[in-house]
Amino acid sequence: MSNVVEPQRETPVAGRYDVIVCGGGPSGFTAAVAAARAGARTLLIERYGILGGTATAAMMVEFGSIHDGRQRIVGGITREFMDRLIARGGTILREDRSYQMTFDPESMIWLCQEMAIEAGVELLLHTWVVGAVCRDGRVTGVVVENKTGRQAFLGRVVIDATGDGDVAMRAGARFDQGRPGDGKMQPVTLEVLLGNVDDTRRPEGVRDLSDAIREGMRTGEWPIPNERIMSWGRVAKAGAPDDPRAAWVFVNVTNSLDVDGTKAADLTRAEIETRRQVDGLVTFLRKHAAGFEHCYLDRTGVQVGIRETRRIVGDYALSRDDVLGARHFADGVVVGCNSIDVHDYAGKDFEHEYLRRGTHYQIPYRCFTPRGLDGLLVTGRCLSADHPALGSVRVMVVCLPMGEACGTAAAMAAAGDGRVRGVPVGDLRRRLRSAGHVLED
Repeated sequence: MSNVVEPQRETPVAGRYDVIVCGGGPSGFTAAVAAARAGARTLLIERYGILGGTATAAMMVEFGSIHDGRQRIVGGITREFMDRLIARGGTILREDRSYQMTFDPESMIWLCQEMAIEAGVELLLHTWVVGAVCRDGRVTGVVVENKTGRQAFLGRVVIDATGDGDVAMRAGARFDQGRPGDGKMQPVTLEVLLGNVDDTRRPEGVRDLSDAIREGMRTGEWPIPNERIMSWGRVAKAGAPDDPRAAWVFVNVTNSLDVDGTKAADLTRAEIETRRQVDGLVTFLRKHAAGFEHCYLDRTGVQVGIRETRRIVGDYALSRDDVLGARHFADGVVVGCNSIDVHDYAGKDFEHEYLRRGTHYQIPYRCFTPRGLDGLLVTGRCLSADHPALGSVRVMVVCLPMGEACGTAAAMAAAGDGRVRGVPVGDLRRRLRSAGHVLED
């Protein structure tokens, strides 16, 4: 392969901040709000023109549970965000105490933006992070490109909330990717929102169509390499008529296999494959699913939803045993109770591994500190965890409080010498407890 030699260049420094957050998804948005509320001058860099990431651009419109069967375990910005989303009328609660819900993606786009601006976060949208600025093993900023050109932003602390660990990787962090042995990653999915569904007649369970799907796979009528619908549910649009007989329903079912979400060619193939599946899906549902006879395609995600890519190697890796054993840590700063959910690599099905009812696990602060680097925290699905554990912590209802913990820690570090390992974790835990997070010893 031949190479193009680029001329040496100087990149202008466009700004200096206490905290720079890269990625405006659920974890990054929350991290930026937490850092700004803690007094840090905060910049949030996002590649799209909207915040929300997987929830909005990829349109994964479900939040899981914050109730472990005994108590609500999550408070703070996550609870505030959910309460405000409910108050806006953009949700359908499946259960009040757990906050399990489906939500209107447009309401979430609006609310993420408003909460960030209210907190004093400076937003830089339509911008890609393309490099890390490092000195003596310490991350001191990032290089970006956008319509303005190439620029650098310097920060006392940088938070990588890109989902793929892009900043950490560019800074030289070690990482694991995919399942052990062959590095394969779970299928990716394009979320679909359908209109004019009679939700009073929709089949009760996602497996109710399994026989029709298996027959459709045999005849070619079912266009998706997946033996079942993974999830679906009614979506309320804020301000729209509340008519369950002419409802919007999201469907989580399209699949593209053997996709590496860190490779543009794989992502391009995934977009083409999943979008080709949509017309056949709508036709199939009209024919075989009660209530869908007159449905139409309302919208699809801006991009496919990615379940896993890089997992940064941190000072500690959360394990499957930690999750299922509901382990607590002296430096635990995030709580979760979501089941382990790993999708089949051939696209056939997926299984859950559940925690014992009434228990929850903690994620230690060390999972957010990349080994061998300082000045950098990672949050969201690129945190340090083994492959099965990621199947629990990658979900939005866990990523949201991760962001609050990392944003609060980043502000604390920025107020000191900028070293993330110098953050007094006991103080961080007290702050998070006072915000309503259940962090038991």
